Amino acid sequence: MRAEQLLAQEKAAYARVDPPCPYFGTCGGCTLQDLAYPDQLALKQARLLRAFAELGDSPPVELIGLEDPWRYRNKAEFTFGEWDGRLALGYHAARSFWRVVDLDDCLLMPEPVAGVLRDVRDAAARTGLPPYHPRTHQGFFRYLLVRSSRATGRLLVCLMTAPVQAVGAADGAAARQMVEGLAREVTARHPAIASFYWGLTGRVADVAVPEELILLEGVPHLEEQVGPFRIKLAPLSFLQPNGVQADRIYTAVCQRLDPGAGGVAWDLYCGLGLIAFYLASRMRTVYAIDGEPHHLELAAMNASRNGVRNVEFRLGRVEALLLDRRFWLQEAKPDVVVVDPPRAGLHPRAIASILAARPAQIAYLSCNVQSLVRDLGALRTGFPRYRIAALQAFDMFPQTNHVETLALLER
Repeated sequence: MRAEQLLAQEKAAYARVDPPCPYFGTCGGCTLQDLAYPDQLALKQARLLRAFAELGDSPPVELIGLEDPWRYRNKAEFTFGEWDGRLALGYHAARSFWRVVDLDDCLLMPEPVAGVLRDVRDAAARTGLPPYHPRTHQGFFRYLLVRSSRATGRLLVCLMTAPVQAVGAADGAAARQMVEGLAREVTARHPAIASFYWGLTGRVADVAVPEELILLEGVPHLEEQVGPFRIKLAPLSFLQPNGVQADRIYTAVCQRLDPGAGGVAWDLYCGLGLIAFYLASRMRTVYAIDGEPHHLELAAMNASRNGVRNVEFRLGRVEALLLDRRFWLQEAKPDVVVVDPPRAGLHPRAIASILAARPAQIAYLSCNVQSLVRDLGALRTGFPRYRIAALQAFDMFPQTNHVETLALLER
């Protein structure tokens, strides 16, 4: 059954409401706006129950909703394209890889972001430079990333383009001047902007990850607060897009883990290290692993700023780094392991290393319930065998299909 048909079938059990967003149905971002928020939660709860039914005797899963399900996101990635023959900036259209819906606002983002979105689009259109086309791989303007801080109200903006060579050698210097002028103009119009970056990428893949970053205006980092921790963010930092739910998740992880006195923890796929920071007050040592150097540089900086001194950061792919069994199964042998992997889930070698370490407890945080169910099956049937002690889900993304799920396993 196609995804659209399945969604329509699921929605049939609930009354419809008028979606407040004028782009609903055209934009591919939100699919549940035509359900009242309690019904969105009920639909997601039913999905979770069906998914975990595959595991047999798993415990019931609790879904924690958000008090205000609007304007909760702290980061958005918009894409440049064409709409009605003019330069557009927005999200991909529903069921389309090529079309971009031109937006004036997004009800998931704080209101100041909408003004930046409109002004960047208008300034980019005035340059006369074309948007990048993913079919022809021609064009200049590619993405706009905007981060918003709940703690300070400030914004970090990153305009991403093709390399200046994409518009021709003679026009490269002019393109650079245009981007620099755009940054000055937009920053002057929006005092909330703390940082304006220019990202350049020649990648063919439709991924908003630049190969080069240039700070054009403002300071290098955006200040944010998550729970008790004050942190600095860069354009490419990974942070859960909903700070309220992120604090609840990390607090729940710590409350459910019982390391005993002076325990050792692993935080795998640690990103900025926030889970490690939460764990540090209860552990002798936390070993935090991530494969991205820029994540760990900021993680170490933020640990120092917050007085967290018992976290050791290790750079490398989790499945490769854990192969050093002499270290990880002796000096760094864990009492508890926390994993927050990408959507694809855990690499089989990572599962094998976790099982070899025999931690008393494992906390698995996932944004993809299918890969979570698959990996929980492997952990339950491996050696030693683990049982699922608790399941808790968090509606990290109201109005959309997605949830974040926390599973606690015990040996």
